[in-house]
Amino acid sequence: MIAAAIIVWVCWFVPILLLALVLKAAKQTEFHWRWFAAAAIAYGLYALAGYATLPANVAALPAEARWSSRIAQVATTCAMMALAWNRHPLLTARGMALTVRQSPGSIPWSILGLGALVAVGVFRNHLDLAHANWPPPLGWLYHLTLRGFEPELLYRGLELSLFAVALGGTRKAIGWAAVMSTMVFGLAHGIIPHSGGIEISVAMIVYAMVAGAILAAMRLRSGSLLFGMIGHNLIGLTERLA
Repeated sequence: MIAAAIIVWVCWFVPILLLALVLKAAKQTEFHWRWFAAAAIAYGLYALAGYATLPANVAALPAEARWSSRIAQVATTCAMMALAWNRHPLLTARGMALTVRQSPGSIPWSILGLGALVAVGVFRNHLDLAHANWPPPLGWLYHLTLRGFEPELLYRGLELSLFAVALGGTRKAIGWAAVMSTMVFGLAHGIIPHSGGIEISVAMIVYAMVAGAILAAMRLRSGSLLFGMIGHNLIGLTERLA
């Protein structure tokens, strides 16, 4: 299981590393090894916290059974944010989009993003509300709060900023960092340790990357994780109801 986890972690980050090196070679961005390593290690710790706290037989349980796992990942992300805090302008509350204040003119675009996420979720999950699998009250609480809060804090908050710092912290670097965080988001959803081996789903990678691209665009346009968290909750809910 440990060997499979290491291989999966390499599969997640080697493509991102190669992209970063190509960008540096093409003089599109800088490349700072220690910050890239910080992003890779942070994600490894985040994933470890999640997998180590999953309930037994999680595949047979509804998504809201992951309360303990999500809380462990939130705690891990917050601890890593605290370690990185104020070490760079992009590693501040504003730099990591930890604010409810929205950039001027961004709210209509964020609402459009919410609609796009719901549409992607409905299409991919073949959602039929007439035959929906409605969660219990505690399940609703999970899907309308923690389901979106936890991953956005990590992917579009900490990881995007760490990648941006690793690439030099410029506007162009932030754009490429959004691409990288979207790649990690997709690969981590479609390449996972499973029963001592590795499970790969190309369809899941594509689905997660499409959703991740919308979420990253919302974060960059609004300067906040707020609408992204709401959108992540909504697309997760389409999966639960399907």
